[in-house]
This record gives sequence, C-alpha cells and structure tokens, in this order.
Amino acid sequence: MKKKQLMAGVMAAGMAMSLAACGGSTSTAASATESTAASISAASAAEGDITLRFAWWGGDERANATLEVIKQFEAANPNIHIEAEYGSSDGYHDKLATQLASGTAADIVQIDPETMPAFVATGDYFLNYMDYDFDLSNFEESYISQRVNGRFDGKQLGLPTGIAGPALVVNKELADKYGIDFSQPYTWDQFIEWGKQVHEADPDTYLLCTNKEYVTNLVFFNTMKQMTGKTLFDADTKAANFTQEDIEKSLEIVKALYDNNVCAPASYSSAYSNDDLQSDPNWIAGKYVCSFAYISTMNVMTAANTNATYTTGTLPIMDGAKNDGWSCNCPQVLAVTSTCKNPEAAMKFMDYFFNSDEAESTLACVRSVPPTEKARTICEKDGTLDAGMMEAANIVSAMNGVSNDKYSSAPESKQIMVDTIEAVGYGTTDPATAAADMFNQLNNYISAQ
Repeated sequence: MKKKQLMAGVMAAGMAMSLAACGGSTSTAASATESTAASISAASAAEGDITLRFAWWGGDERANATLEVIKQFEAANPNIHIEAEYGSSDGYHDKLATQLASGTAADIVQIDPETMPAFVATGDYFLNYMDYDFDLSNFEESYISQRVNGRFDGKQLGLPTGIAGPALVVNKELADKYGIDFSQPYTWDQFIEWGKQVHEADPDTYLLCTNKEYVTNLVFFNTMKQMTGKTLFDADTKAANFTQEDIEKSLEIVKALYDNNVCAPASYSSAYSNDDLQSDPNWIAGKYVCSFAYISTMNVMTAANTNATYTTGTLPIMDGAKNDGWSCNCPQVLAVTSTCKNPEAAMKFMDYFFNSDEAESTLACVRSVPPTEKARTICEKDGTLDAGMMEAANIVSAMNGVSNDKYSSAPESKQIMVDTIEAVGYGTTDPATAAADMFNQLNNYISAQ
C-alpha cells in the first residue's frame, strides 16, 4: 500500500516522521540538550585545550555552513578547536577505509550510509552515541533505529544528517512546451517515448540529463528492484535476488535511453561524470527537460541555470513492478571514530551540531531536508526549508521501494555495474552479452566476500 506524503504521515521504510507539526513544545528536548551539554562540558573542560578533526565531503554551500557552525561552537567553547577536512566525494571513502584501518581517521567523519555497513562489519571503528548519554530526543526513534541511519545491533554508531533519496528535477518551461506531465504516474516506456518526441522536435534538446554513474544508481538499481521487489543481494545470506534475465531487461532499458536519444550520447556525458551534471553546458543552457538527482543535491542542479523555473516530478515505474524500487533514505551519517582521544568533546560538538537552534538555522538544507522535526520547524520559520526539496521528499516517501543492500553498494560491485553500463551506452556490447558478464562478475565478487 502507498504511504501518505511526509506532510501528512509517515516516512518510507518505517520513518514515522511528521512534517506537518511546526508548533508544539520543545522545552523537554531543550532541557535534555542543556543537561547533556552541561555534563559533557565539565568533562571537556577538565582536559584543557582540545583539537578535533572533522572530515566531510560536499560543495561550497555545505562547506560554508558547516564552517560557520564550527565557528559558533568554538566561540562558545574556546578550549575546543575543530580542524575541518573537506573536499570532493571522489576517493573519500577509499581514503577513509585506509585511515580507519590504520587508526589515523579524523575524530568525526561523514559517511555514505550504504558504505558504513562494510566499515562496521570489518572493525570496531565507531563510538556508540548511547554510551555518552547523547540527547537523541529530537530524532524519531523509528527513523534513527534503522541501520541505514546508523543503528547497528542496538548501537547508535552514526546519526543521519537529513532525509534524502532520489528526485526528478524538471525544467517547467520545457516540460510545458513539449506537453509532458511529470506530476502523474508514468512508466519507463512512457519516459522513453517522451524522450523520442523531444529530440525529434529539437535535435539539440534531450529529455534527460544524466551520466553513467546516475544511470547505474538511479536507472539500473531501481529497475532491478522494481522487477524483483527486493534488494539485489540478501543482506544476511549474500544470495542474489535476481537472475541474468533480470539484468538483461534492465540493460535493455538503459540501451533504449541512449538509442532513442532520451539522453545525450555516452561519449558526451562522460565529460561530466559522478556528481558533475550541473557543469554540463547543455544543462546550463536549458537543453534538457529534466534530470534525475538526489534531494541533497537538487539545489546544485537548479542553481546552475537561473534562467529556468524548476519543479519536482514523480519517478517512473515499470509495468508489472513488484514494488516501486525508489525509496527514501538518509544522505550521510556522522560518526565519532573509536580512535578519538577526546570523545566527550566530540560528543559535545555533535550535540551542538544536531540539537542547537543556531546550528540548525545555519545548516538549513545543505545536507538535504533536516533530519528532525525541530530543525525543520526552525528552517520553515527562517524560510530556508526549500520547497522543491520538501516536495521531492514527499514524493519518494510515498513510494514503497527498498534501500540498497551493502553488497551491491560496495565500491567493487558498483564498478562492475558502471563499467557494464558504460559499454552498453557506447554500444560496444549488447544487453544479453553484458548481462551474462555482469551476472558472473557480481556473483564471483560476492562469493569471495
């Protein structure tokens, strides 16, 4: 059964987070926060001057807001200094894996929720927030209790930075021009037909702005889950929930996107890989009707073309789908590493980051829709709760897909998929051959884990 919108009900995958209630008393939470801060402060002060390292990835907007929060915290806690380590997502988790294994990781780290299970499975790398009487009262228990949001075997090893998931960013003028209505349910077949119509009407314009990474993460993964109704692999047994034929059907959709000029040629989009879609000159010039995105990066896409008016669309589902495929998740989790020499001070900073009014107002939506009702209320009053991001969260929360499993999300698995999809996009292989190759490679990799 479909869930209601976030503003009216519960989050997908059991996230019971009401977004409608902007009022209500926050005195209990504030009191608990003050109590936590006071107890941690005493322990920190006894240690004298403390330096903590905080590592994250993200764009300028996220960096500037996070640096401002650090500045606020340091002003109130002059004995604690936060060293910021931030940059691109490229290579971030490979570097973090090496640092965790060698004991040289930063004290506080931002982690992709799909990557964290692999870290948890290979070492005791993160502290349990619950061991430090951390104030979790602003979070809905049904939300943070999920593994994707940092809860592992009853331990809160990470905290979610927001509500996220996939989104469809739509250039309203172009969609209206070509008579495309993304507000109603539609199939992948309809999506491809729209793409054909757009490019036939104007050979310089495409329906979809994308690249091989986005095709992998947002087309391949979701069509596979729509066909099977499950994650690609069972998280406990490692058993594959798909067949070679399932892969072939999904790759046929990928091939159709390129063959029918729904998106630009793979040779063109390769110049704008990973999270660099906003740099595509044709996106900036308004030559794409829409783009798949993530809620946490929607503003990056819309800011690249200020001459367009953007709306948020629904997401395609194939005929006969066993579930919607698409699902709500969290963009990142923040964890305190077990090698941190001043955990009380780190927890104090995390308490400020997640629970203080000033920090929530400053951070706003730089890590997607805020993760707590308190933060959303603050941002709504400030006018910083982005309407497009909120609508995208409403759309994906109403879908009944499942989050990706840890095996298919592993870098090695992802690379197998990306390489295969790139070959299909370039036309150097066909879906049947590519499916056989991917099926064998994925199963060989998983069996070795």
